[in-house]
Amino acid sequence: MRSPIVFPLFAAVLLAPGQVSAAPGEDAAALRAEIARMRADLDRLETRLGAVEAAEEPGAAGGAAASGAAAAPRLADAAPTMPAREPAASGVTIKPRGRLQIDTNVVSRPDGMTAPTLGRSTDVRRAYLGVEGKLGGGFGYRLEADVASGSVQFTDAWLTYDSGPLTLTLGHHRITSLEDVTSDLDTSLLERATFTQAFGMERRLGLSASYGAGDLLVTAGVFADDLDTLGNGGSANSYSLDGRLVYMPKLGGTQLHIGGSLHHRELNDLTPTLRYRARPGARTTEVRFVDTGAFSATAETGYGLEFAAIHGPVHVAAEGFRQRVARPGLPAPTFFGGYGEIGYVFAGGSGRAYKKGVLGSIKPTRGLDKGGAGAWQINLRHDWLDLTDSGIVGGTQRMLGASLVWVPVEHVKFLANYLRVQVRDTPVLAGGRSDYATDVFGLRAQYDF
Repeated sequence: MRSPIVFPLFAAVLLAPGQVSAAPGEDAAALRAEIARMRADLDRLETRLGAVEAAEEPGAAGGAAASGAAAAPRLADAAPTMPAREPAASGVTIKPRGRLQIDTNVVSRPDGMTAPTLGRSTDVRRAYLGVEGKLGGGFGYRLEADVASGSVQFTDAWLTYDSGPLTLTLGHHRITSLEDVTSDLDTSLLERATFTQAFGMERRLGLSASYGAGDLLVTAGVFADDLDTLGNGGSANSYSLDGRLVYMPKLGGTQLHIGGSLHHRELNDLTPTLRYRARPGARTTEVRFVDTGAFSATAETGYGLEFAAIHGPVHVAAEGFRQRVARPGLPAPTFFGGYGEIGYVFAGGSGRAYKKGVLGSIKPTRGLDKGGAGAWQINLRHDWLDLTDSGIVGGTQRMLGASLVWVPVEHVKFLANYLRVQVRDTPVLAGGRSDYATDVFGLRAQYDF
């Protein structure tokens, strides 16, 4: 490539002959000599420029890059600086969660009973909204509230620390029994076993430790009262110690669950009382056919046994729980509750899930979203509760129940159950009778995310 300087010089040379022809003869020789000298100088200059350009072209890119690299620090030093944005904390996650359950129940009215909430009733059983996630460093959290009643009631509200086989949980949670720790999304009937309701098994504020190694799971904790009780402004001085032991071997294609639980609660109130009662498998009614009424007590001690087995589409589960109450200067009554159930996924789904001592849900192998019909399951259950002993007469209640569960797609569930409820020796009279029966039919639609 020739330098642009060469072209004006050539133009001057080309114009020179025309000028010479017009000059006098004596000057022509001098001019021709001068032009020859100029042409020689131009040739030398062109040669030098060509050599310089040839030397610059191969290193042009590298030179520019080096120049830019050298300039970059100077530009950075000269430019105004802004505070660096802190990166997000490592391992922190936020996941929204929630559920909605809408129930319709029909509770037949025993002859002579006039309670207004018997008959047909519909209610939003649960409406949970919350978040959960990880905080990094082995910490996790969940904060969830039920807004079904129109007010905010905290359900799970805890912080966990996971260190291999050991997990510490601080906050509002539960650990008592198999039925109690089973999610309400995954129950076989609309409601849990009646003994969990009667004996007040619920989330409480406390600290627990869980250790799992192989087929063994050990959980223990110390708890105060539930958040509603602690937040109502009254005196809530009770505390409880709870523990649960689970052995969960897998034998061939069968998952076994064998466990036991212990519960001890000191009331520590100025006028301590207890009251045990339970609804007839339907939360939409306020009627409890079995009810001890309030009675004096200083402490309660409970112990339970658990068994479950899952083999393919079939599962069985059973629990029994005894609750003994210490009373000041009076005999200590012992109350009992339990259940036994069997379930079968007869179409479109896998067997019931199981993980770390907790029964889970059924899942469709081909849901409606994949051209299938979803998962279908039937369940049979016998539930019993005895609240009469040592001068306390709360009655006994036995329920025979059957349910049909349809899971069209994951996270959506429809459930129908029928219960035959028989009540004996109850203080809740129907037309002067302490023995009577009632029928309960319930429907639920639910989804979760």
